[in-house]
Amino acid sequence: MNSKERVKAAFHFNKPDKIPISCLSLKSDFFPVRIYPPKSWQPIDYPPHVPGGVDSISKPLYRLFIYRWKRGNRIRAGYARKWWQYPHKSIDEWRNMWKSSGTKSEDITRGHPYQGFLHDNWDELENFEPPDLTDKKRYRILKTYIWKLLGRKRYTIGELVPNGFFALCSQIRGFSNFLIDLVRHPKQVEQLINKLLPYFITLITKYKEYYSSLDSVMVADDLGTQKSPFISPSLFQKFFKKPYKKIIELAHDFNLDFILHSCGEILELMPDIIDMGVDVFEFDSPHMVGVENIKKIAKQKKVAFWLSSNIQSTYTLGTPEEIEEEIKLYIKEVGNNQGGLAIYEYMSKRALGTPKQNVIAQRESVRKWGNYDEEGKIDWIKS
Repeated sequence: MNSKERVKAAFHFNKPDKIPISCLSLKSDFFPVRIYPPKSWQPIDYPPHVPGGVDSISKPLYRLFIYRWKRGNRIRAGYARKWWQYPHKSIDEWRNMWKSSGTKSEDITRGHPYQGFLHDNWDELENFEPPDLTDKKRYRILKTYIWKLLGRKRYTIGELVPNGFFALCSQIRGFSNFLIDLVRHPKQVEQLINKLLPYFITLITKYKEYYSSLDSVMVADDLGTQKSPFISPSLFQKFFKKPYKKIIELAHDFNLDFILHSCGEILELMPDIIDMGVDVFEFDSPHMVGVENIKKIAKQKKVAFWLSSNIQSTYTLGTPEEIEEEIKLYIKEVGNNQGGLAIYEYMSKRALGTPKQNVIAQRESVRKWGNYDEEGKIDWIKS
């Protein structure tokens, strides 16, 4: 099997030859595809907040080939040439403000939402519009020959940037405000979601148009705290289930898998999410939902899992031996169903401070223990 075939077999319980893995190397079975702001988008009062935050824009190759804030705008706004090195506020295309401590303080995360476009009130809701996705320059990277060549035999994923319905609404309105709005201002919440829905429909359609070999789309929507979802299942059903179902059905019409990343303990929401048609859950911290719970769901073969060694504990703080045992546990409990499992490598080990030996340990553990026999069973597990 090539990588594309392997991941499809794993995600659809169809006897892959081995556990697929995403990693920051040419040995990865996965290949991401995403859009970028057009270079014509040039904020004049604040630096631009780009996907990936300062960790992206601090890289010379990113500024050379993908996006650069024009020198004239930077000077007029009063920022230093290497503005990303210092604490600053930035603005994204959605007109949301972000805070970053800068790379000099080793804050290489994407930053933190500071003030959304509708933060103070709902007065500007009628004037709010998502970024224009008809601009072909947004798709300039994914249309290149090299990008299509690199993804040719890998499982390709179109990223539904910047976030899913819940997280994006909470950025635009402000997190605390939005949680209150779900009860006090339901009509405005529905209006905002209805303004976001065409954005996602257009993005999925454009991905398929410009990258015809695409295999899936993925959205990041952090729905949980450390101990429970942010909202009740009834609120999720009321506001988010229907719009999600629409974009998932569209993805399936294009023969694309739909992958949901979510941080937090979201076990209560998972039945509704599965009912929406999600094909794969990607969890960075599987301990929050619980491996035993994931095992029970995986056995039903309705949804697959793409899991990392737990980034809040084992992956960052554990030993290589502990990581190996955790990966073995995932394979035994989740992946021994003629598929159903892939292993995820967190994209920025610098942001987590992950020791290099732990990154290597996860990769080697998958290669060592993640092999299937002809019946789709893990060969070292006794039945």
